[in-house]
Amino acid sequence: MKRILILAMCMTISTFVKAETASNANAAKEAVSDPYTESIAQLKNKNASIRRQATEKLSMLRDPRAIEPLRGVLKDSDQFVKIAAIEALGLMRAGNVTDDLINILSNDPQDAVRQSAAVALNYIGDPKSVPALHMALKDKFKGVQYAAVNAIGTLRDPSSVAVLMENLKSQDPGMKRSCLFALGRIEDPKSLPAVREVMNENDPNMRAEAIRICGNLRDKESESLFNKFLKDENIKVRLSAAGALTMINSKAGLNAALDAMNAQDPSIRIAGAAILGDIGGAKAKPALDKAMKDTDPNVKQAAEAALMKIKIREPKVEQPVKPVNKIKKKQ
Repeated sequence: MKRILILAMCMTISTFVKAETASNANAAKEAVSDPYTESIAQLKNKNASIRRQATEKLSMLRDPRAIEPLRGVLKDSDQFVKIAAIEALGLMRAGNVTDDLINILSNDPQDAVRQSAAVALNYIGDPKSVPALHMALKDKFKGVQYAAVNAIGTLRDPSSVAVLMENLKSQDPGMKRSCLFALGRIEDPKSLPAVREVMNENDPNMRAEAIRICGNLRDKESESLFNKFLKDENIKVRLSAAGALTMINSKAGLNAALDAMNAQDPSIRIAGAAILGDIGGAKAKPALDKAMKDTDPNVKQAAEAALMKIKIREPKVEQPVKPVNKIKKKQ
């Protein structure tokens, strides 16, 4: 009997020890499987694919502690790992790595790596990167050029206007379009002469954007051109001209905006409603009232905003004050 009791106690202790060991093992496993810690450890893995996956995981985690470890990955021998690190640092807006990215943009032999550096600088938005981005417009790889001009537009540095105006003369339609949109974001009056030239482009989107930019800059010198484009064959160009005219206090684009309210494309109707809201007047209200019953909710919303804008501008009519009848007290 005594032996049976001892055996039972031993089995109980053994079971407890095993359970405790398993519990400790699970706890240790959970600690190791912490996504951040695990990914940091895998950055030094010999397998480039695993290093890249770890870098991408850290990018998704957006943990600021990962910035310095990822900075070290910028020197990785594998270009895809390096690109993943550049993208991660850009998405994390890691301003302290701007110099590293400038160096990569200027000197890395891999085209895709330089392009990724330009994109990351776009996200970070550090003004010190502007000179390097200007130089990148001369890069041999088109992808780097496009990424650089987009970053220049985002940074909106006035010193970029002359560089963009020069590149606006490019024979590459993509580069020309990118430079125009970048100038549109900077909105510097110095760019007007170059932007006016783009109004002669065959591409209607280029014409419409050039007109929009000149309108936003209140370019009175282009008023005759705006009026001319009210008869353009492309409705987007006509609307852009109508919108530009409202920016210089002209209501000449009223008919173009009214025509837009009958377009099949909801985005055209939305643009037309916005212009009618700026123009106002007796003819604008009925068209906007009709748009309030539009099947597209965004058109309805645009019409409502336009009507509210018109109402705010209308002079308030003061109601006549009714005389107060005084009741005579009986003597």
